[in-house]
Amino acid sequence: MNNAAKTAPEESGTVMIPVDDLHVGAICRSPLEDDQGLLLLGAGTTITEDLIQGLRDREIEELSVSADDVDSLRRIDPDSDARKPRRRPKKNSSKRDSAFHSEHPSRWPKGVPLKDNLVDRHHEPINLSRREILRGHVKLARDQFERMRIELTERKLQTIEALENLSAAFASAIIDDHDQTVADVVSAGESMSLTDRSVKLSVLGMAVGTEIGLDGPTILEIGTTGLLHDIGLYTMDPALMIPGRGPLDDEEMWEYRKHPINSANALREISDIPHAVLMSIEQVHEQYDGSGYPFGIEGKRANIYARILNVCDTYLRLTIGTSFRSALVPHDALGVILYQARYHYFDPEVVKAFLHVESLFPLGSRVQFNEDIVADVIRRPIKGYAHPVLQCSDGTLIDLTTETEAMVQPIADPNRNQARLPREVMEKMQWSPADELIFE
Repeated sequence: MNNAAKTAPEESGTVMIPVDDLHVGAICRSPLEDDQGLLLLGAGTTITEDLIQGLRDREIEELSVSADDVDSLRRIDPDSDARKPRRRPKKNSSKRDSAFHSEHPSRWPKGVPLKDNLVDRHHEPINLSRREILRGHVKLARDQFERMRIELTERKLQTIEALENLSAAFASAIIDDHDQTVADVVSAGESMSLTDRSVKLSVLGMAVGTEIGLDGPTILEIGTTGLLHDIGLYTMDPALMIPGRGPLDDEEMWEYRKHPINSANALREISDIPHAVLMSIEQVHEQYDGSGYPFGIEGKRANIYARILNVCDTYLRLTIGTSFRSALVPHDALGVILYQARYHYFDPEVVKAFLHVESLFPLGSRVQFNEDIVADVIRRPIKGYAHPVLQCSDGTLIDLTTETEAMVQPIADPNRNQARLPREVMEKMQWSPADELIFE
């Protein structure tokens, strides 16, 4: 293999280096992309063996890096000719067209359902190197949201390209491994920060849109909408976005419900934001029965992006605790959504797709198997909703489609401040997600 660092043809100041040349322990000082320009690693990511293996597993051979970072990222090899950069040969476009998942998401074709291109990993365990890459994406999101917050405060925000690239990176991860991407990102930790919630919403929304059968460009716009939907909170009273604060009083709630309009207004002058994204940002908190805010839009008058993200946002609200209530275990949060669907709060098509994405035992949740084994849900069922694939702490996989007599029940994870909600409470309660949720 030729270890020479080669100049990337489309972007000055960057070179291509082989993945095998990465130095374990090095820290990326700037984002790293593949040869198609797709974001792979965020600035500040530490290169590990697992991360390198994850890139190999995705058949990524080279990375585009800043020329200034080459020496710090590359292994020292006195026999290599890596100090002689040369231009990369042009790719054969017909080869790229034959491999949908290797294309940069910005070139995904319209009208082709993303669902048709998912890699089947139903019988595979959790991949630790893939997990490392997803964590890098989340870390980059935190950095970029902080940069955006500063730009909004100083009225200098001019583009959303960075977040569109994030949406593309997570969408590519969904193609590579739908179930692990949803499980690792959506169930990670119990953070209530605006950034982490927005990332979770983006990934979950793209997964549901994929299940519905939407095409690649549409999925990317759903992801961007999820990332940006609460951005207006940065322009409002900081007290309204304090993680875990107590319930809002009537005056605070009145102000809080303006944030979808503020979010759209903060982005309205940006030339590269799609119209559907801008419109949907205002509508994420609208309910299907018209009980939502800020405009009380009913039914399919709301954009499909917003109808998808509304269900996903409700799920996240239920599974992320606050200072005045515990988080619900994912199984019970899904139960609340299914019971509340009786009151027409949600688009029924979206609820059905959401159930297919998460199953009755949502991805990333913890269950008890046959009373003596605790395992994590890592794969959704191929058919139906009730028989996912579990992974035990020792790595053993249990496919519930072959365990017809098994007893499985969800359990609360004490590390995530989770609690169960009795079924009889779910059956009796009526709660519009536009309102605060307080359990007695």
